[in-house]
Amino acid sequence: MEEIVAPDFGESVFEASVGQWFKSTGDAVEVGEPIVELHTDKAVQEINAVQSGTIGTLLKQVDDVVRPGDALCEFQSAGSQPLSTREEESVDVVATEGVAIIEMAVEDEPGIDEAPDIEAASDDADQEDDGYVEIQFGPFVEMPSIPEPVEGGGVEESLDTGATEGDASATETAAPAVAESEAAPQISELNQIVEDKPVRRERLSRRRLTTARRMSQVQAEAVMTTTYNEVDMYEVIRIRRDFGPQFLETNGVRLGFMSFFVKAVLNGLKAFPILNSELDENELVYKEYYDIGVAVASDHGLVVPVVRDADDKSFAEIETEIRGFADKARTGSFALEDLVGGTFTITNGGVFGSMMSTPILNPPQVGILGMHNIVDRAVVVDGQITIRPMMYLAVTYDHRVVEGAQAVQFLMRIKESLESAELLMLAN
Repeated sequence: MEEIVAPDFGESVFEASVGQWFKSTGDAVEVGEPIVELHTDKAVQEINAVQSGTIGTLLKQVDDVVRPGDALCEFQSAGSQPLSTREEESVDVVATEGVAIIEMAVEDEPGIDEAPDIEAASDDADQEDDGYVEIQFGPFVEMPSIPEPVEGGGVEESLDTGATEGDASATETAAPAVAESEAAPQISELNQIVEDKPVRRERLSRRRLTTARRMSQVQAEAVMTTTYNEVDMYEVIRIRRDFGPQFLETNGVRLGFMSFFVKAVLNGLKAFPILNSELDENELVYKEYYDIGVAVASDHGLVVPVVRDADDKSFAEIETEIRGFADKARTGSFALEDLVGGTFTITNGGVFGSMMSTPILNPPQVGILGMHNIVDRAVVVDGQITIRPMMYLAVTYDHRVVEGAQAVQFLMRIKESLESAELLMLAN
């Protein structure tokens, strides 16, 4: 008897829940037929059979949490011993990588639970056996995610008067307090009043639960600090207005704002490589490549696909890639490799009208740039008050790694690059 196990779910995704079983114990299965559906915070994934056989005991039930390498069910391949003659020893299970299509999810990126027990999984895999069964991943499809069951249910209420033994003042005031409590509505009565009000409950998706845990982890582990500045967007707007039509005709894609910001961030990262690093216990890992995450809005939330080797790409190549991300966001067809492995992130709250915000780090990255809306404001230019299109910028950084002076100068380099946008284009 063999076992079908949960595959690797991708970088920094350590668990999934069982969404539904397509087969039951004793069911025959043919090559390519779906067996079980797994939900992660990023996607819904089908596990398909790559050889014919019969499903044995289901080892995981709907809503059960599974980690990579966990046994999902027993499997009897066609032509091998019948189910009743199950062998006691464990067998090797080989997972073949397949193309995974990701349904939309916010943020991106990694789950936060503890890493799976790799050593234990390796021990299981090392046991020798002649039989094995390959599994392959089916396409990811949009399905409602199922949150993990929450243990416990009640909230214990207690009353602490703050008095200690021998506290005379507490003793003297006890009687009036009791009288007031008798006259006041009882807790059960108050609860009944609340319970009579109409409410609507929705189960949190695995994506939302993972995002909540992830945010809590970031707040607990990183020392997030944010520095702000403002940038005059006049030059960027002028270039887009004057050269936008020619850019579109030459490259087949519109000249947007994001390519300018990607290039400006690259200038900053090259000047201050500490912002392109990550903390690995007692070591800093400096990334000598630039994979820039760019937040893209969708009906399902915000995703952060990655522009790989952004420093080797032209303005047109970056715009083409970002336009492709927008198309994938609308159709929900991101591939797993689109969403993982960024070294720095840019997020744009301005598309929603945000004037200023404090971006949250996307670990293990140590920096993130927040863009905001462009507003005409009165500013002083060459000693004269004039109206300019201004944007607030925010850089959040991990103060365990990045010094305040480094973050401020990094943001100033971005500001200077954008305000000299023509030179930025000529240099690239």
